[in-house]
Amino acid sequence: MATTDDSVRSRTQDAFPVDNPVQALQRDHDLVRKLADAYRNTQSADVRKQAATQLIQAIHMHSRLEEGVFYPGVRRVDPNLIARFEEDHLAVDDLLATLQGMSLDEARTEPLVRELIDAVLSHIRQEEEQLFPELKQAALDLTSIGMEMQAFEANLVHMQAQLSDQASRR
Repeated sequence: MATTDDSVRSRTQDAFPVDNPVQALQRDHDLVRKLADAYRNTQSADVRKQAATQLIQAIHMHSRLEEGVFYPGVRRVDPNLIARFEEDHLAVDDLLATLQGMSLDEARTEPLVRELIDAVLSHIRQEEEQLFPELKQAALDLTSIGMEMQAFEANLVHMQAQLSDQASRR
C-alpha cells in the first residue's frame, strides 16, 4: 500500500477538472471507497493501520474542500440539502478529531474507524444520488468554483507536505 505522503501527493498528479469540480469530488469518493475496502477486507494490522491513516487524511482534505469552497458555491441550488450535508460533516469532523488525537494502535480505534467509514460512505451515496444530479440538472457553470477548489486543494496539499516534512525532521 502507498505511503500517506503518496496518497496526498497523488491528488495533484491528475489535472484538477476545473470545468467539472464534481468530477474531482467523485475521484475523492472513489479513493475513500478503495481505502475503506482495504481497511475492511484485511486481517493485517499493518495494512489496516495504513489504510486508516490514509482514509483519515483523505476524508479530512475532502471535507475541508467541500466545506470551504464547494458547498458555499452550490448552496443556492438546494440550501436545505447543503445544510443537511454540513451537519453530516460536523459529525464526521468530530470522529476525525477523535481519531487524529489517538494512536491507531489503540483497541478503541477500530470501532471508531468503522463508524467513520459507515458515516462517510452513507454521505457519499447521498451526495452522488441527490446533490450531483441536482447540480447537473441546474446546468450551472461550475468553472469558477472549480478554479477556487483547485487553488484551495493545492494549498491543503502544500500545507500537508510541509507538516509531513517537519514531522520527518524530528
